[in-house]
Amino acid sequence: MTNETNTAISLEVAFKTKAGFEDLMINNPMPLEICEVINTYPEKETVRVAELTQNIETLMNMIGGDDYNPNQYLVWIVSNPRDKVLNTVKRLNGKGGLDLFIFKASLNEDKIEFECLLKPEVKEKIKRTVNTETPAKLLQKAYWDIYFEECDKEQSEMQIDPKPRHYQNVSIGKAGVQILQTINTQSNYVASEIAINSNKEIFNKLFENKEEIEKEIGELEWDSKETNKSSKIRKTFPIDINNQKNHKKAAKEHIKMAEELKAIAYKYL
Repeated sequence: MTNETNTAISLEVAFKTKAGFEDLMINNPMPLEICEVINTYPEKETVRVAELTQNIETLMNMIGGDDYNPNQYLVWIVSNPRDKVLNTVKRLNGKGGLDLFIFKASLNEDKIEFECLLKPEVKEKIKRTVNTETPAKLLQKAYWDIYFEECDKEQSEMQIDPKPRHYQNVSIGKAGVQILQTINTQSNYVASEIAINSNKEIFNKLFENKEEIEKEIGELEWDSKETNKSSKIRKTFPIDINNQKNHKKAAKEHIKMAEELKAIAYKYL
């Protein structure tokens, strides 16, 4: 039995038991998909709550106690959302200091996918002050500096502005699409993706040629949810990005993957 099978079985079990689901969602690093949503808001402490089937009593327990702190974000992760609960939170969100996010977690074979069902209303845009001297930010900046140097050496068009963050956007001169370069220090990989903005026709056109495309550049992740206007086609390269000795190797592969995806976009669109 492979490690992948063991992981799939453990995830399947976790999505069937209350304790297993809570342990999976609470006692692991915050999923990247959730971080990307929360990071668009002013920085505050984040508290997670998870349950298989959404229950209104959980909301009462979160905000009804004497220890409730309105100066924090509440992140409620559920597998089976309930419309009445969602509507209740929607009416309360933003009042009395309540800032609550609701994410639906779904198991797709051996991968967990997250969909944001509800988030606080942004009444005014506040420019966040990001501490760029944290170990994570310093590592990100160090990697993108190496990436920048490798692009120069290889005279690649996949050049970026090396900023201390986990992602970089690369314009490829195609309307509605761009290349998104990301690093993941928790799951140890770098990834390149064709990011498609609000145009399902572009995704569908590429998906029609999925078999031929994957013969050319290898297996890809094809992600296009009906509830999300945007979609993506992603390729990953597993590597310990926390080890700076791996940065040059990772950057070379990262650039190569981006160039492959750009070539695919130009060939089939």
